[in-house]
Amino acid sequence: MAARHPGGQQSTGKDITRHELFLTTSVYNDDIPRAVRILQGYCGMKPQASLRRRLVWEGPRQRPGLRDFDPAFISRQPPGRAEAWKYLHGQMIRQSYIITLIYEVERSAFGQAQIHGAQRSSEEVPDRNRTLSCDQSPGTLKWTELPDPVDSRTVNTRLMLQIENEKGLCTVIQSIGYRFTRQMIQECYQFINGNVLFELSRYLQLPEDVDGTSQTQSHFDSPLPAFEHLTPFDSQNKWVLTISANVFNGKDQVQMQQGISELMAIKTEFEGCFNFHMVGRLTLDTRVKIIG
Repeated sequence: MAARHPGGQQSTGKDITRHELFLTTSVYNDDIPRAVRILQGYCGMKPQASLRRRLVWEGPRQRPGLRDFDPAFISRQPPGRAEAWKYLHGQMIRQSYIITLIYEVERSAFGQAQIHGAQRSSEEVPDRNRTLSCDQSPGTLKWTELPDPVDSRTVNTRLMLQIENEKGLCTVIQSIGYRFTRQMIQECYQFINGNVLFELSRYLQLPEDVDGTSQTQSHFDSPLPAFEHLTPFDSQNKWVLTISANVFNGKDQVQMQQGISELMAIKTEFEGCFNFHMVGRLTLDTRVKIIG
């Protein structure tokens, strides 16, 4: 979905960051068919199903480790995208963050290592000179700031930047000293109604290797296991329903209030179906504590 102002105005392309406004709740796995029917009826569309590989990277924990992006890399970007990279650069040289790289994957991509007998040994050292397969696929870099202080409303708001359809992200993020920490698979049903995005997701972890090492923390470029070998992160196999809208000028209180009012109206319409709740700010804090 192309991000818009709550009133429906499309982005001009000059917008770099946006404020993400969102409601969230959990849904038990047994209730998913009902939830899909409700959202399908409300949005007037069939769900768009997708699988996403989410690679989580953590920034340096010491201030001398904060590095610049390669100026040549930024200069090669088209004007609009160069501004986004420059903004991100400004944030990441002052503060270390947790960054997520997101890749769309097909169901057929799972289990290919077993099929072809090419699964990497857990003791094999990756060839640093080879081209990373993840770099050959376009992905999305997502950066979010600490959510804004909350009030009595159940709408969370936070500053966000997404750089989409970009190749070479793993190499770029490694070049500034970020280290890969974990990965997960997001199974998602997506609906759209006007300016609002509805996502029903669950998060799956990779199985353990034969030596007991979790593949969730194995090399980020490793082949994916068979899909049926994935297990839910949540012990009760609950899904997360997120309803969100974007505001391109978070300093514009009229736009912010319009977006919040739109989500609050949806919350009211869904009373008795979904119990939305606030998410603690620190739960969503992506800042990495600098220790030296």
